[in-house]
Amino acid sequence: MKRMMTALALAGACAGGAGALALDFGVTYRAGAPWDGGLLRAGVHDVTFGRGTLSAGVSNRAVEVGVVQGFSLPPAGALSARADAALTWSGGVRLSSRANGTLGPVALDLGGTFFTAPAVNVDPLAAWTLAPTDLRTGGWNADFTARYRVNRTLIAVLGGEFGPQNQGLLGVEWRRDLTRVLPPAEGDDPDAEPATERTGTLALRLGARAGQDVRGVTGGVTYSAESGFTVALDALAGPGTWGAVGSLSAPDVLGEGSTTRLYLAYEPWRRASAPLRAGAEATLPVGRGTLSLDVRGGTGGLGARVGYSFPLGGTSPEQP
Repeated sequence: MKRMMTALALAGACAGGAGALALDFGVTYRAGAPWDGGLLRAGVHDVTFGRGTLSAGVSNRAVEVGVVQGFSLPPAGALSARADAALTWSGGVRLSSRANGTLGPVALDLGGTFFTAPAVNVDPLAAWTLAPTDLRTGGWNADFTARYRVNRTLIAVLGGEFGPQNQGLLGVEWRRDLTRVLPPAEGDDPDAEPATERTGTLALRLGARAGQDVRGVTGGVTYSAESGFTVALDALAGPGTWGAVGSLSAPDVLGEGSTTRLYLAYEPWRRASAPLRAGAEATLPVGRGTLSLDVRGGTGGLGARVGYSFPLGGTSPEQP
């Protein structure tokens, strides 16, 4: 505990002159491992430093630091990059980076990780995230997704994953805005076209995935309402290969300003990740900060996390 508070004090001192910041505290417990499965963490985030944002945290498992930087690419592009590093008290390291940007009709997302310690040595619940986590004790992985907007409604998608299970994805996505006709207002011209408003967005996906121990057709659908309610479902089916991933997000379920997300994924074809992953996550305003509640589980066990984040100053908090 002493080294945790010392590291946090140093992080806060470094960030103190860099602008506004927020503090976050969390307790995590993984069933079946009374101490090794537990996590006590404290950190700072939303630290404005130049054109970037810094975050830092310390727990009984590791020391973490991250930086996010945005760039403008005139005349029609933008780039955002993030880098994170974690040093476990047992001596292993985890280094990761991700960049995504747009330039005209092209959007590109790139990511990579190098590690000499498993993800669960930093976060006991890392195995059960919605996106699959590489659970090996050491190695590297990388992924990319390129999206090209063919026209207003059609997008071509090319992606790949490399490391424990090399594979590629090729597909298309069709998007459509959903609208409804507004009732005519008093004084409107009866011969004029009726006014409409957007009620949401519907996206349909179709493609193929192929690689080591995976080969099949992919399909998916996402419905997003203007209120923030979103439901998504994706599936993969092929010779000896199948899986499905679904999620649902809704605002204000636990009160005004709250967010809720449920997800379930079963991907038995993945070599280095938990095949079954499920979670229920929620955030809600409490006092001048934000309370977060997570319950996750699947292949290998079950765990929960409670966290609280609040700003130092008058700004609204954001989850780290």
